[in-house]
Amino acid sequence: MEAKKMIKTLKQYQLAITLIQRQARIAVIVRETTIPRELIKATYKEILGRSGSSGPIKESIRGLTHNVKRYKEATLFAKIFRAIEAENSHGEIDNVIQAFDFFKISLPSGNLDFTTAWLVARDLRNKKLLMTECGHCYSAVLIILGSEKSLERCCVCKTALKQSIS
Repeated sequence: MEAKKMIKTLKQYQLAITLIQRQARIAVIVRETTIPRELIKATYKEILGRSGSSGPIKESIRGLTHNVKRYKEATLFAKIFRAIEAENSHGEIDNVIQAFDFFKISLPSGNLDFTTAWLVARDLRNKKLLMTECGHCYSAVLIILGSEKSLERCCVCKTALKQSIS
C-alpha cells in the first residue's frame, strides 16, 4: 500500500514539473496536483529561475474576444484539444498538455499561454464554450455561451453567423 502512495506522489511531482515547464500559473498547478503551494513556488523558481504567476484563476475567457489574434489562437488550440480528447483517454490534464504541445509545434510564433489553454479546455468540457463551424468558409468558430457579447461573425471570412447561440 505504501508503494502505491509513493508512486502516486511521484506522478504528482512529475506532473507539477511538466506544468512548470509550460509556465502554468501556480493556481493551475495546485488545482491539478496535491502538492503544497509553497513547494510548487520553490520548485518553479528553481526550474525557471523566476517566480511563477500567482493569484486566482480567471473565471471567464471573455477577454479573448477583444483580440482577434488571441481569439484565433484559442480557437486553434480548442480544435486540437477536441481532436486529441476524441482519440485519447489519458486523462484530463494529459490531454491539455498534449494539445498545448501540438499547438506550440503548429504555431511556434503563437502567444497562447498554457493557463489560457487550460481555461479553454475547462470551458469546453463545462460547456461554457462551443466549437462550431462557419457556414460560409467552414472555419472553426469558438463561441462563449451565455455572453452578451458573443462572437457574431467568423473571424476568418467575417461572415455573420446564421443563428444566434445563447
